[in-house]
Amino acid sequence: MKRVLLIAVFVLFLVWGAMAQEKITLQFWHTYSLAEIKVLTEQVERYMQENPNVQIQLTNIPFEQRATMIINAIKGGTPPDLYRGDMPMQFEIARLDAALPLDEYITKNDPGMLTDVPKNVWDMCTYKGSIIAIPEDFFVPVIYYNKDLFQEAGIGEFPTTWDGLLEAARKLHKPREGKFGIEWMSWGDGPYWSTGALFLSNGGNFVEDGKVVFASENNARTFAFLTELFQYTPPGLSTFGYDDWDKAFYLGKVGIQLGNGSWSIGNYRELAPNLNYGIAPYNLVGPMGTEPVVPGHGVCFYMVMKGTKYPDEAAKVITWLVSEENHLEWCEKLWHTPVRTSTFANPFFDDPRFDAFKFELTRARAIFTGDVATVFNPLIADTFRRVFWDIIEGGADIEATLKTGAQEMEKILAELGK
Repeated sequence: MKRVLLIAVFVLFLVWGAMAQEKITLQFWHTYSLAEIKVLTEQVERYMQENPNVQIQLTNIPFEQRATMIINAIKGGTPPDLYRGDMPMQFEIARLDAALPLDEYITKNDPGMLTDVPKNVWDMCTYKGSIIAIPEDFFVPVIYYNKDLFQEAGIGEFPTTWDGLLEAARKLHKPREGKFGIEWMSWGDGPYWSTGALFLSNGGNFVEDGKVVFASENNARTFAFLTELFQYTPPGLSTFGYDDWDKAFYLGKVGIQLGNGSWSIGNYRELAPNLNYGIAPYNLVGPMGTEPVVPGHGVCFYMVMKGTKYPDEAAKVITWLVSEENHLEWCEKLWHTPVRTSTFANPFFDDPRFDAFKFELTRARAIFTGDVATVFNPLIADTFRRVFWDIIEGGADIEATLKTGAQEMEKILAELGK
């Protein structure tokens, strides 16, 4: 009997030893910039040192393939184990039933995250009642303004009314001196990113309960206001790319820049160390609205693909990456906006430039979530941009153009429902 018992113990020991030595390889695809890749690599290497049986292979997705590479891999049956992406890809992946629900893994690995991250941020990581992604960065639009140009124009604090914004843009606008009042993003979903908060804070919206409400009186009035603002923008704004828009501000040519983000804090330290600027939230209430509203434009996130052989380890990796310690390191090194409120409590974020992001973190709306978010790009980036420039630059009739745009959006949503 003792001999049998010893053999059984020995066999169990061998099995346990083999399991303990099992090598786990995780394919990790991501959509990071060079600065972000550096920090991610440092953190992943530290994880592998702490977990020597785990090998994480990082693959950067080229910018032009951000919206297609992961989807093609899923449809082809060859997805990675882990994926880091940008809004709204989490919902595209979830609709394909390729996202591993993460609720139980978060509860197991980092239950404090569930309350430390605000609900409006979790809304952008939840699909049909399940958490399908872990937020890593919260990207919300803010307003950058040149303090030196404000002082030259005799403007004190950043305005908190539409009339004040219009008057500030007028005072800052000195085209003969090569200085312009205001600018916003003009490409892709940039017009929505830069001006969406104005529509919402004026009592307007785009989609409510799955129904298009774009052609409203409130939205028409917001377009009329933006048409007034447009006369104080740099010439050729509608053709600007990111570099044109960015340089116009940090080279001191534009006084107010709608729609920048926290990433530029670190960038401007390198590109324009003498730039004297401030950052304001979209604390502007339109004449038809009752409160300032900021659209929760999106998050960058981590996901585990449903077909992974190692769901426990894969989920452990991404919860570890967004643990309090690692999340703080990430946001400090890259000057990114935290998704954890505890991270914002760190003295590093006492820098007044982060006040706008703190203001907006819990106020921002998760406008496009779930299935509606899967048509976010064609719904907003294409239709909204066309309507926007037809009205603002082309002088098209506001009500008629809004009506046509709403009809296009309705067709897109109808296709989604089929």
